[in-house]
Amino acid sequence: MTRPIPRSTFRSCHLYRPTACRTAAPNNTPRCTRRRIVLCQDHSTDPQIAVLDSHSASDGLARRGVLFAGIGISVAMLTDLSAGSAQAANISTVFVAGASGATGRRVVQELRKRGLKVRAGVRDVEKARSNGLQVDDKVELVTADVTQGPESLLSAIGDAQAIISAIGFNGGADSKGYEAIDNKGNCNLVDAAKQKGISRFVLMSSLLTNGAAVGQRFNPGYIILNLFGNVLVQKLESEKYLRSSGLQWTIVRPGGLSNKPAAEVGNLIVGKEDTLFGRPSDPGKDISRDLVAAVLVEAVLQLSASNKVVEIVSSQNAPQLPPDQWFSSL
Repeated sequence: MTRPIPRSTFRSCHLYRPTACRTAAPNNTPRCTRRRIVLCQDHSTDPQIAVLDSHSASDGLARRGVLFAGIGISVAMLTDLSAGSAQAANISTVFVAGASGATGRRVVQELRKRGLKVRAGVRDVEKARSNGLQVDDKVELVTADVTQGPESLLSAIGDAQAIISAIGFNGGADSKGYEAIDNKGNCNLVDAAKQKGISRFVLMSSLLTNGAAVGQRFNPGYIILNLFGNVLVQKLESEKYLRSSGLQWTIVRPGGLSNKPAAEVGNLIVGKEDTLFGRPSDPGKDISRDLVAAVLVEAVLQLSASNKVVEIVSSQNAPQLPPDQWFSSL
């Protein structure tokens, strides 16, 4: 079944140019077809496949304007495309740990903007509901206490295909709190993901987690943050655990988190692992939570983010960076 939908209808589209060859009678001459295929997604959860044109090298025939809808077609037609699109197409529901936090609730909102369903993990469902976290009926609030072990998280994760962890202890200098949540809590989430067969895991960490190993032990930011229960040390332990888990992971290390909108804080600056340290000489130090949420969601959807550490800050002087370049250069 086909339906003509203008490309402007879609939220985002990605172009691929696969080539398929077969032999043709009577001389078994190879006939190769090079297609321009666009995988698009609107604000629903189903991908749309658009074959803008195809060209046969042997007969010169061209066909245009064929548009297919439905996830079943996408699975069949995208076998020659990048695994990144297949990954994005297969994700319809994301579990967000720490969904009621200042960054977590923005992640929930960002996921809904992308048309994805959300299982929002919180400690107190009624409190989260009264605070407006359940923005629509595609957000399901679920009880999730990451300190209670991986088995307690399985029902909360439910049918999600990916996990974003935005958890973090905010109880002052209690070192046990940071160990229980930022370290072991994330490890429990990783173990739960493995038990559920979920391969995609995005972890929000922090700049300077690995500071001691890369000459930043006396960086004022490293010293001050670790006064709060050795938080960077605890976050680094969870990073290491995730990296050794066998999951498809992305670690996002933001700078100082600002509640101001991105327009006031600045455009995104992306750095490779252990390259941004919040120093005066660095291109930026702080970043809007709104922008952090957008990066976390893109890390779920882009295969180019897989198994990478991305460090992010922002600056009013930075040029605007399109999302398809956020991870490709790392």
